Amino acid sequence: MLQFYRCLLSEFKKRKRGPFLFLHLGIPFLLPVVLIMYFLSRNTPVSAEAGYVVFFELVGVGTPAIISVICGIVADAENEAGHFQNMLGAVRSKSVAFISQTTMMVLSYYAALFLSISIYTLALRYLMGMHGINFTQYQLTAIIFTLASIFQYFFYLIIGYKYGMGICGIFGFGGVIIAALCLTTLGDKVWEFLPWSWANRLSGYFEGDLKIRGGDFLWASGGYGVLFLTIGIVILSIIWINRWSGRRSSD
Repeated sequence: MLQFYRCLLSEFKKRKRGPFLFLHLGIPFLLPVVLIMYFLSRNTPVSAEAGYVVFFELVGVGTPAIISVICGIVADAENEAGHFQNMLGAVRSKSVAFISQTTMMVLSYYAALFLSISIYTLALRYLMGMHGINFTQYQLTAIIFTLASIFQYFFYLIIGYKYGMGICGIFGFGGVIIAALCLTTLGDKVWEFLPWSWANRLSGYFEGDLKIRGGDFLWASGGYGVLFLTIGIVILSIIWINRWSGRRSSD
């Protein structure tokens, strides 16, 4: 546990500069600004419920692309810093280094969501004069989005280490398409098997009064599939990183 904690702190220190920090500060600021400008330009007012739905649908669809770029950046940075020597030799356990790196990105994702939600809800309340904004609902949805993103971080980080930024970005674009399609009825029967759709679909179980349709969240439709697939990708990632020799497919 101590080794994991030290690796986690080290990962945060390594990301103080560069595009990683810019993405986690720039995008959370840009999205609320664009949405608020759009709402202000409309002739008809936007309801609090519509503002909530539009915000998280955009986040859910855009998340695969953002995560793939971030994972590609992290993997390429490790490659440039001595051909993955920090991952392969600086830490006694490769699996601890890999999980701490993924944990750092997941926590950064939540921090970026929190920042974006704070800017967005304050702008809705004080710039647009919108009432009925439930900040608690926004934050609970952010937690769902963060937990639902864990699979993607492990998946895209493996792709980034194995193939590099280019292929990782292609997979990210594919994830955007899947996430967008699963917002429609096309994803009704298969969404629980498609991690790119989890965030929007799981958050859809929330009603306006924060109750969950059908009772407990873990018992909701698709909940077990999400849980098992997430655990599965974590286990597969640990097995893969312990067998990985540091070579990319293009080497």
